Amino acid sequence: MPEKAPEKEPPAPATAGANAAPTEDRPANAYPVVQLDVAALSDAVAARLAASLLGHVLFLKNQVPFPVMQLGRIPSGKAASRALKQRTELLASFDTISSHLDTTFSALSTALARCAGARAGTRVQAHVAILVGPSLGTAKARVIMGIDGLEARIWGAREDSGGKIAGDGQESESDEDEENEVGSSADDSDDRAEEPEVSDDDDDDDDNEEEDDDEDDDAEYGEEEESASSDDSQPANSPPAPGPPPPPYTSHADEQRFLQTADRLLSRTLAAADADGRGISSEMTPTQTHVLLRAPRRFAHPAWIPRQGVSASLDGALREFMDRSGLGLACADGSASSNRSVAARKNNKVEGVWITARDGLHVPVANVEGGAAGQGGEGPTDDKDEMIWWSWDGKFVGFNDW
Repeated sequence: MPEKAPEKEPPAPATAGANAAPTEDRPANAYPVVQLDVAALSDAVAARLAASLLGHVLFLKNQVPFPVMQLGRIPSGKAASRALKQRTELLASFDTISSHLDTTFSALSTALARCAGARAGTRVQAHVAILVGPSLGTAKARVIMGIDGLEARIWGAREDSGGKIAGDGQESESDEDEENEVGSSADDSDDRAEEPEVSDDDDDDDDNEEEDDDEDDDAEYGEEEESASSDDSQPANSPPAPGPPPPPYTSHADEQRFLQTADRLLSRTLAAADADGRGISSEMTPTQTHVLLRAPRRFAHPAWIPRQGVSASLDGALREFMDRSGLGLACADGSASSNRSVAARKNNKVEGVWITARDGLHVPVANVEGGAAGQGGEGPTDDKDEMIWWSWDGKFVGFNDW
């Protein structure tokens, strides 16, 4: 009977992270931080909190009259036909993107793990943008969720005992070798069957030849022993380094309990940030809401579409988000934080929240060394590693009637 996996401890209280403390060259973080008591953030945690943040944005930006989870509890008989249709369409879109996010972060984790310089099991940063406005280019509000500590791993890869991924090419080569061995053994048996019988008159000559062969065999045997002893003196090839240990087993009930705790922690963090003047609530007229994801070009998912046209504006928003978090490229080298005017920031500032692991916020490696996984600096060496923005193929239309 397998041992029961230890229950995960509830996430730690929301803090700014141990590594996000302000210094002379790095300003304080202007965004709330949800710090979870785990070594790395899994794809399931990222998906759950991304969907939860989307629900909060829809309600706090006045796109729905009630929280998303309460919209489905409103009796349908008392609602007008138009309001019922709008509510049904929004709930259907929310259910669809919630299911898509489960596989989205698995595909993102795989794409980041395949980038040049990345290793399986490393922790990376990911960013999700929620734009509220008529279109992607005319957004009235921009909310970015930064995920610091997402585990990068190749999902679906099967490794054999030697640490290599089993493929069809190896199987075909082994089949060819077996066929060659079978063919050679059959030829040898035919040759033995066609050999003529040796007459009795040649027995004496054969005995002399056998004695000479024995002497030659003894000499060859001595040479083989010398070569074998010399080979033993040389160090043998070291076995390949073992891969990272598998993650500890977690039951479905424990995982759901942890996700619910993280969800509640996000809600409390947003409420506390709103009380401190750092919240994302604002009165807006009902409009459309779009969800975007920053991922490498190698990222593949049927529900996400690359958006080259908005990459420049979203990269600027992300740069502002990183600068105000104290993690930007300019903040890392101690120079000016941004060239954007203060008036532009006040008119349409970037809002957001951070989700981090136990170690808190970290300055991305690319901001210091440059070029790693296409996160910044000199840029990626492979075109597939370039980070671009992808948009979800659906949308949310706000309403205020119920």
